[in-house]
Amino acid sequence: MIIGAGPTGVKAANQLLKKSDELIVKIFNGEPAAPYNRAQLSYYLAGDVGLAELDNHLPAQSDRLFEFDCCRIEHVDTDAKIVLDQYGHEHGYDKLIIATGSLVTPPSIAGNDKSGVYCFRSLSDAQALLKRREDSQNVFVIGSGPLGIETALAMKTLKNRVFLQVRNSLFARDLDANAKGVLADYIRSNGVEIIDDAAVQRIHGNGRVNGVLLTDGRELAIDTVIMCTGVSPFKQLASDAGIDVARGILVDDFMRTNCDGVYAVGECAEHNGVTHGLISPGYEQAEVCVNHIVAAPTTYSGRKGELQFKFRDFSSHLLGDTNEQNRQVLVYKNTLKNVYRKLVLDGRCLVGAVIIGEWDEAGRVASCIAKRKKLSRSATRLFLERGKLWNDEQLSILEQPEEYIVCLCKNVTRGEVSECMKKGFRTLPALGQELEAGITCGSCQPLLSAMLKEPRPNLIMRHYRAIFWASVFSVLVIAITFFAPKLPFERSVQFAFQFEKIWYGSIYKQTTGYILLALIALSGALSLRKRWKILTLGNLDNWRFAHTILGLVALVALIVHTGFRLGENLSFVLMVVFLLATLTGSLVGVFMSRNHHWTDLKLTQYRAWWSRVHYGLLWLLPALLSFHIVSSYYFS
Repeated sequence: MIIGAGPTGVKAANQLLKKSDELIVKIFNGEPAAPYNRAQLSYYLAGDVGLAELDNHLPAQSDRLFEFDCCRIEHVDTDAKIVLDQYGHEHGYDKLIIATGSLVTPPSIAGNDKSGVYCFRSLSDAQALLKRREDSQNVFVIGSGPLGIETALAMKTLKNRVFLQVRNSLFARDLDANAKGVLADYIRSNGVEIIDDAAVQRIHGNGRVNGVLLTDGRELAIDTVIMCTGVSPFKQLASDAGIDVARGILVDDFMRTNCDGVYAVGECAEHNGVTHGLISPGYEQAEVCVNHIVAAPTTYSGRKGELQFKFRDFSSHLLGDTNEQNRQVLVYKNTLKNVYRKLVLDGRCLVGAVIIGEWDEAGRVASCIAKRKKLSRSATRLFLERGKLWNDEQLSILEQPEEYIVCLCKNVTRGEVSECMKKGFRTLPALGQELEAGITCGSCQPLLSAMLKEPRPNLIMRHYRAIFWASVFSVLVIAITFFAPKLPFERSVQFAFQFEKIWYGSIYKQTTGYILLALIALSGALSLRKRWKILTLGNLDNWRFAHTILGLVALVALIVHTGFRLGENLSFVLMVVFLLATLTGSLVGVFMSRNHHWTDLKLTQYRAWWSRVHYGLLWLLPALLSFHIVSSYYFS
């Protein structure tokens, strides 16, 4: 019998049915909804996954599985080995697994009982927030762990403001200032405002939230407050049954409690003084528990505090032991790419890592940490120089070594996925059912899709059609500028206006030149929007759209300014650099706007290459423009 149909309880049920042909499994779900994947609720809130994708897989047909949905267990009698449900029915058991999870522990804030204050823990919470998301104008999220960050990003729309209060630390307490800075830049670039110098003292409103008072005296107009604070193990049911508890339900290395035949796994369990708020340790505990029940015992030795969060194309991980005391620490940072990586070495053995931003070697790093592999001196040099540990060409997932970890949540390796595929499991649901890969946070699904050679569409960028056609038109204009003949001079003075005045007349030439300079400066605002913390206005896709349109208008202004004349000497260099910078930017626009259609994994590499060339050419423009302006006035 299993009490609790969260991810850990479902994992235990699946393992029992898989490892035994005789056991009958009863699983009790206290929630009204069928078992669902709690780890993907923030993606559901953001609209990235649908309700059907939250389904937590239980065998569709099994005469040995009995599900009791919307049926809460009220009492456990460990002597008689029976449980009592909320309807007064008794159920007997031989072995009992308690997987009741944890409860939200909101901070004690005056006014937290008002309408408009939400906790975010269950599917019903997510559905309520999903309705609120479109109507809310000002959202305040309390709690800056993985769930708080994901919730703040998910609640952000074009029409609202979202504030994220950093109560103790951003993401994790072990994060240093540089790592926090990179992560904070990413959060702000998505339009979320971070408040890290004050906390909520009081929630205002006459029955319904209309504002918050901060500890520094500031008052903010707020209509929605979301509590994403800590959780505490749900242990009351076990405590009332006479099972030993402390912070959580006390268990040994086999996940047994002090009562015969009773086990506890997941967030409600406490092993060697440690409780976990993550799913992956719960999966391991469920497997250890089931192994003991089916008389194939293995032991649970505990896990270091691993932590991760992922939102769309950005992820962060804390892996292994990140304690730096008396250890060597290697750091690589690239703020332009929103990347921060820190490796912790015990001697030369890799024992921990902090990863902020995407890293294609993360799975391999996790494998090395698990095995305490030694890093060569060449690997450490490469890491400090380029942020990589292996000097390989960009390997596809199929070319990675067998020990490469594809699913960090479940520690599923590339070799295990390959073996499972050979047995005929060749769809994402089938791999999820067999290996539990890709069904927790979902971040490894693109890798699994690549192994299955099954394209997985990317997220759609706002204004993608307009950006695509504007980028294509820009490429055409650039081609015309390079190859079109110069516009001719008027052959007769009888015309009221001679067009050559635009190209050689002082006033006209200066006017078109300064208009072009202003357009170039405005188009550079996108770069400032990405990197300046104070610039958080609007969604980044809107800025990209404006950047694209400004670039196209600047091209038209350039034609008016030059009449398709490329110039000579340094003017020619300036012209070519500007056109190439615009060309590479247009190609980046084409790639980004069609990203959800083109699912080849190499496309991100192409886009990254064109982006680097684009940035390099843009760095040349200020110096060339300055020289061009000075020389124009000097020789005029």
